[in-house]
Amino acid sequence: MPQFRAKARAIDLLGKGQISDLPTAISELWKNGYDAYGDNLEAYLYMDSCANVDRPFFVISDDGKGMSRQDILEKWIVLGTDSKTRCELDLKGEETLGKNPRVKMGEKGIGRLSVAYLGSPMLMLTKKIGSPLQALFIDWRILENYNLYIENINIPLLSITELDDFDSVFNNLKKEFVDNFKKDKNKPIYLNRHILESNLAEEWYEQYSLAAQIIEIVEGLKLPSFFTKEMITPLCSTSIDIHGTKFVVFEPDEQLIMLSQSYRKDINSEYEDSVNEIRSSLNGLFNVFKEENIAVATKFIVVTNEGERDLISSREFFSYYDFTNCDHLIDGEFDNTGRFSGKIRVYKNDIKHTFRNSRKPGNTAYGAFNLKVGVIVGNRNESMLNDEQFHAYDNKLVDFGGLYIYRDGFRVLPYGRTDTDFLRFENRRSKHAGFFFFSHRRMFGYIEISRANNKKLVDKAGREGFINNVAYKEFKADLEAFFIDLARKYFGTNAEFDYKSSQKSDIDKASKSAKEEFEKEKALRKEFAKKLKEYPQLLDTAICNYQRLLDMLEKKQQESVLLYEDIDSILNQIEDYKLQIYKLNLDKPVRFSLTENQRKNLHNYQDRYQLFAEKDIPNSQEIVNNARAKMEDFELFKELEAKYNQYRTHISNIFDEATSSLNASLNRLKEKMSEEKSSVFLKEIDEKYASIKPTNVNRSDILLSLTLLNNIYMDLIDKAHKRISPFLQHLDRISLDVDEEALTGYYKIRYQEIEKRWTQTKELAQMGIAIEIIDHQFNALYSQVAYAIIQIKDYLPDDEKTLRHYQSLKSSFEHLEDKYKLMSPLYRTTGKVRKNISGLFVKEYLNSFFNRQFEELSIILQSTTDFNNALFATFESILLPAFVNIIHNAIYWLKSSEDKQIILDFVEGSKILIINSGEPIEDYYLNDIFKLFYSQKPNGRGIGLYIAKETLMGLGYDLFAASNNSEYNRLQGACFIIDTAPENLLKNE
Repeated sequence: MPQFRAKARAIDLLGKGQISDLPTAISELWKNGYDAYGDNLEAYLYMDSCANVDRPFFVISDDGKGMSRQDILEKWIVLGTDSKTRCELDLKGEETLGKNPRVKMGEKGIGRLSVAYLGSPMLMLTKKIGSPLQALFIDWRILENYNLYIENINIPLLSITELDDFDSVFNNLKKEFVDNFKKDKNKPIYLNRHILESNLAEEWYEQYSLAAQIIEIVEGLKLPSFFTKEMITPLCSTSIDIHGTKFVVFEPDEQLIMLSQSYRKDINSEYEDSVNEIRSSLNGLFNVFKEENIAVATKFIVVTNEGERDLISSREFFSYYDFTNCDHLIDGEFDNTGRFSGKIRVYKNDIKHTFRNSRKPGNTAYGAFNLKVGVIVGNRNESMLNDEQFHAYDNKLVDFGGLYIYRDGFRVLPYGRTDTDFLRFENRRSKHAGFFFFSHRRMFGYIEISRANNKKLVDKAGREGFINNVAYKEFKADLEAFFIDLARKYFGTNAEFDYKSSQKSDIDKASKSAKEEFEKEKALRKEFAKKLKEYPQLLDTAICNYQRLLDMLEKKQQESVLLYEDIDSILNQIEDYKLQIYKLNLDKPVRFSLTENQRKNLHNYQDRYQLFAEKDIPNSQEIVNNARAKMEDFELFKELEAKYNQYRTHISNIFDEATSSLNASLNRLKEKMSEEKSSVFLKEIDEKYASIKPTNVNRSDILLSLTLLNNIYMDLIDKAHKRISPFLQHLDRISLDVDEEALTGYYKIRYQEIEKRWTQTKELAQMGIAIEIIDHQFNALYSQVAYAIIQIKDYLPDDEKTLRHYQSLKSSFEHLEDKYKLMSPLYRTTGKVRKNISGLFVKEYLNSFFNRQFEELSIILQSTTDFNNALFATFESILLPAFVNIIHNAIYWLKSSEDKQIILDFVEGSKILIINSGEPIEDYYLNDIFKLFYSQKPNGRGIGLYIAKETLMGLGYDLFAASNNSEYNRLQGACFIIDTAPENLLKNE
């Protein structure tokens, strides 16, 4: 009786041949890992730039339940298994690793073969609880031989019971696999065709080159030195906690190798596009758009000589928070009949909405599903987001924008890719973008289906979306009709319900005002940056010429006869240059804040300018006075008259220049008004009058036209008043006594500061809440760890390395214990009562708190007698943390100092000095260091000094820093001063 037989290449066609791309292959394997109750789905690409790695290799793994030898023989290498297709939930227990049963993602029984797409040869390592580690080896290229039948291929499978056995097991696996190519397994193969004693099996005669390639690669495989420790050791144990599966691919596909280029700055566009496509496909495998998403972690690590980098960092992808701020939102569900009910948000306006496509009554073929989509408009001026938010969304949309489909929480590929526009949004927009509105590239969100509710939405075998059956056609048609209807009713040009335009008008006005302010600020910034660049050179030139004239004047004085005519020109020139120098005074702008670099440059320039104004100009006056002393009285009077005229001219010029500038501005405004009058208002009344003017002299028509004309007039008058009145009122309020620019700048900067402070306060509050929660749990956890460290010693192996690690753990925990005890006075529940805190107590506390750092860095903490004897009636929980924060900062800046000193002093009956010999604080940073989240330390948080200052101010104290030139800063490093309130200070008798 004839029977079906399968060639080996059938497996190649079912596996690698059915996988369209790399992300699909990886997602299929991770899907199997999820079905096996794995919570950590990982991929590691080791490049040959790593130490001890001769050739790149790839590892994809999961921490699922793994497989025993029986599982491999009866399930893994049996194609088309039906256990998942039945959709039967497991019973919670050992087979689910004690976790709640999961809906199976796989269904066809061939997804495991997608590993062949990743490359060859492959080593599978899998461990099931209660079973030894299993190792299976195959080079998938053996399936490319069209002469081989499946039953003729031997796939070597061996157990690893001892860690030391791995090397010999791996060699035996390779040898057993190579035997597939031999006539006689006891004889070697000579891969040179000219040697007659060839031992190659007959099935390989026609494909000799393929056989030679496979054998050469398999026999030449070398494992890096860390392989056993990192790949085998974690799985080779009888512990009930050890389980999982790893696939090790030794000749990764070129697409995988390409991913190693993903972090190069000089990556070409061909690589960049391919890498971005893979990243976008591997991100969001689980539905992170929902707050209650599946708690499974995925990562794809590329390991090079530069370290490890995660290719699919979840921080770059969308989350359910992104729905909060998007411009528009569609959120609801389709029931079994195809009827949508839910909420539509148009900007800030929420609307209840229902929809059902024109179809015959009854249930749909596709079933019920949920839908949630956020939309960001493409034009920044039409978005309600600020620039920072819009830019953040824009970056995400470029890489990950699209409509995703999730079945039971797992992503269905290729939906969600930017080039998979299965609902034809872009096709419709190309016909009329305004009317159809929606763009696949400007949306994000998901359609949520399930195996239970949507059985007829079936994946293609190639994992390229759904089969184009009746259910999918109805599903697609109803969704397309749904979005067309939404655009027609709410979003498109001439929408039926005007929810959008009224809000859009407000957004347009705000956007226009913001844009105008931005452009004005941009021009002012540009002008200031130009001055900041040019003024130092102009100042140097003016000072140089000023000094040259003074030298000339001094030489003139040495002449025996000094005439007024000889020095008159020099004195006038000196006065002109003095005026030029005064004009070069550069103040901090009032309308915008400066960058840190600009503030630094301005500070340096102002120091240079002020130094000359305070020293050189007064000194130069002495030279001028000496010259005047040699003049006759009438000559001095002539100079007085000349100076009066010169100064009067200078003052007049200032106002003449201002008047000229004012006239130019008024002329521009007049031109603007005249243009608006003609091209907008008069044009509109002319056009509307032409449209309502009667063609016949008919009384009723004329009366109607009169009524319409009156309405047109009233509308235009209202618009004109609204357009002109605010401007005239503003002009009327303008006064020379009020600096409008400074006032506007003040309110703008204050608003920005308040906005920033509010954001920072929320972040700080969240941190505080987190610390509060942690503290409630810390005591119990602390006791458990302390007890466990004591008990564990009796169970440790008695060897030097283990004891060394135990001692390190015990020592570290004891150090943590000391810190915890020292922190107890700082916790708020202990600080409700004021105490008399002596300076000596503070010093001893700081020595205890920082004893290890002081010893390691050879830092000496000293205090004066005045400090030791001072008493402060205040709260420990406020005063001590202030000292801790300041000393903690000092330790960092003392690291590079040769003489490491910290001095505590008390002066003037109210000032605590905390001085160190580290890096000094430059003058322009003296205030900034107390701002929240401002830090000059790498990875610094910028919180400590801010909190110290804020809490001390709550007591009536103040905290500030002294400059390097201050009399208090005797170590020429950093000097902090706590100015205490007099009533909180007690004398130590």
